[in-house]
Amino acid sequence: MSTHVLIQDPNSLSSRFSNEDRLGYDRESEDINNLIERNLAPDDEEDISIDGQPLDFDSISRYLERIPSREADLICLYHKDKMKQEQIAKLFGITQAAVSYRLHRGIRRIQFLRTIPELERDQFELELGPKFCEQDREILWRMHETTCQSEIAKQMNLTQGRVRHRFFRALQKIKDLIADEAREKQVHIQMLRKQGRSADEILIAEKALDDAINNSKYGKYWTVYFAISDRHFNILHEVSLPQFRDRGDAQILTISG
Repeated sequence: MSTHVLIQDPNSLSSRFSNEDRLGYDRESEDINNLIERNLAPDDEEDISIDGQPLDFDSISRYLERIPSREADLICLYHKDKMKQEQIAKLFGITQAAVSYRLHRGIRRIQFLRTIPELERDQFELELGPKFCEQDREILWRMHETTCQSEIAKQMNLTQGRVRHRFFRALQKIKDLIADEAREKQVHIQMLRKQGRSADEILIAEKALDDAINNSKYGKYWTVYFAISDRHFNILHEVSLPQFRDRGDAQILTISG
């Protein structure tokens, strides 16, 4: 019986870990792309769990119009009107498990939305208009609104493959725009090191580099679209579980007021 040993490239192996753990890592050689991801990646999702601690309805109400209406309705009944899950289930003729599932799903969508910056359409057009064609801007804006490439493909009469390709190309371009703004600061740091300048001077220059990335006008766009691409979270997709079929699930209607 023969044994095969796969020799792993040390650099490839080290890339599985954080920047600080990589072989030969130091701040001087850190790539701008890595700095962008480290500085601008969205925070972890907030814990606004349904059970246990009470949820502040006012803090999440503005997100309800961005999630499926039936989930928004259940959240209103449970967290605003203080109805019990069993009461809601009886009202709609479904099981308590179905109510609980949709409540958790709706809260998960809101948790996701709370981790990314909010965008304004006028500012979006003003800042990205000179850099992206109309179709790419439309794809980006609709991805912000829906996070759903299949829905956008249908809305714009495009293939999902085209939407996906143009979205990821635009995401990379946003990252490149941030890198272009910061590259001058990085060159300055390299020059200070070659000149043997003091650690304090270099530290100040490194902070200036971080500030250039953090304060880039394109930073919020990268954070939003990176979150959408990285977490694959479709805020419009309603999952229909087999165990909820034939239990009145489709009877949940939009409640006004």
